[in-house]
Amino acid sequence: MYSTLLLISQLLTGQITDINNTVNVKYPYLYTQAEIVNTKQNKASKRKGSFQDMLNALGERETGRTGTAAYTFVNPQLYFLGKYQFAEVLLRRLGYYKAQVYYGNGADKNYWRGAWTNKRGINSKNKFLNSPNVQEAAIKEAFAVYWQDVNSLLKQRGKSINQYLNKPIKFKDGNKSKTITITLSGLLAATHLRGPDNMVNLLVQGKVSRDEFGTSILDYLEMFSGYDTTLKDIQ
Repeated sequence: MYSTLLLISQLLTGQITDINNTVNVKYPYLYTQAEIVNTKQNKASKRKGSFQDMLNALGERETGRTGTAAYTFVNPQLYFLGKYQFAEVLLRRLGYYKAQVYYGNGADKNYWRGAWTNKRGINSKNKFLNSPNVQEAAIKEAFAVYWQDVNSLLKQRGKSINQYLNKPIKFKDGNKSKTITITLSGLLAATHLRGPDNMVNLLVQGKVSRDEFGTSILDYLEMFSGYDTTLKDIQ
């Protein structure tokens, strides 16, 4: 779940460009690096399925539910919404929601006390929960933002996604070590869990982080690795 994340401090200070962009904006990295991920993204491991298969698996992992029940699910502890457990900060970034105080910025939960913008006809929390097509569109918008932010943060550190994507990397998590091939599908899912900043910290520094419920970023990076996913899927 994309909770206290989305680079809140950088969003507030304007260090990430185009922070107000919505799905209609042309994300530069979607085009300049498309060739990187339009090839086989994980030659070393077994393919798991299509991009839609990945989305369905992600939704089931996030909610513990399948089908229509996943779309209407609300986390009982922190009030994340829907199939992909959207947080206030993410829907704010994507242009669906407005709030000055939200989870991670003055609030200890996703209280949803702000205003909905009517983007894609969404004018309330209930409308969002009962709009599967909008949730599917929103997760693709989110993935596009994640891709942009990860590339931007890597560039700030003098790194490139080329150094990591489609390559096996050994990580140490406590006393355990594991090697995971970095694929686009795994990267997007892991970034959805912990945010672009923590994704980049993992790639550059090997720093492993966990969400509020103790789920490791490595779990998502590995679990969702190897699905047939290209940048065209998130445009």
